[in-house]
Amino acid sequence: MKKINLLVLFIAFLNADSLSYYFFSIKEDYKEYQSGSVIDRDYSSFGDINGIGIKYIKNYYYSQLYLKIEGSYGESTYDGAYQDGTPVKFHQNDVQIYNFNAGIYSKPYLLELGYRFWNRGNSDDEGNYDEQYYWPYFSLGIKNFFYFNSFSIDYYLKYNFAISPKLKVYLGNNPTIDLGATSGFETQIGFNKKLNYDYSIGIFYRFVYWHINRSKSVNLYYEGKTYQIYEPESETRNQYLGIYLQRSF
Repeated sequence: MKKINLLVLFIAFLNADSLSYYFFSIKEDYKEYQSGSVIDRDYSSFGDINGIGIKYIKNYYYSQLYLKIEGSYGESTYDGAYQDGTPVKFHQNDVQIYNFNAGIYSKPYLLELGYRFWNRGNSDDEGNYDEQYYWPYFSLGIKNFFYFNSFSIDYYLKYNFAISPKLKVYLGNNPTIDLGATSGFETQIGFNKKLNYDYSIGIFYRFVYWHINRSKSVNLYYEGKTYQIYEPESETRNQYLGIYLQRSF
């Protein structure tokens, strides 16, 4: 079955009307809030978290079907406090962010299904542990292009709505938390230069925003004790800078 799935995927890529390969870096900015005040945050600079992606496009009458897969890996800084209020700052490794998107674009509208995974990272410091956020989502948005001879500018704006978002806590009994209502938006602008009939190169800037409402409490069993834990309200503001090569067929 796996061989059949790989063959179908390979044939689909052979029938692509265009393929884009791109590299990017993420500036991460994640904050958690309690009563309107920031209680902890994760952040990084460009160059700390880097990734690669591929985008497949198939023209279908007056529309485009597309598939986008991207993954990134790196490190971040956690700035917060212990339960007793003692300030603490960790340098975290193994930060991972993955996005999978499949959609249809019919100028100027787009409709998309996606999946987001974020491994928040960890360190060897006492009290630091791994957390993984993940959810499928659907998107509604607009996209457009402007052409200037061999140059073009494209942009999109889409609103994202998470479906049953989760948080896996890797501590004690490893509980899974059902996150509160989660939504956001994403916008990107790209600048493209056509090299010849087959190839184009370009750069892009992307901004991704997510808002997560406070979750309900769950039980954490750790070292013979029971704790009530929850995920507070949070916001993510991630910025992307990338470069790509596009092949048209």
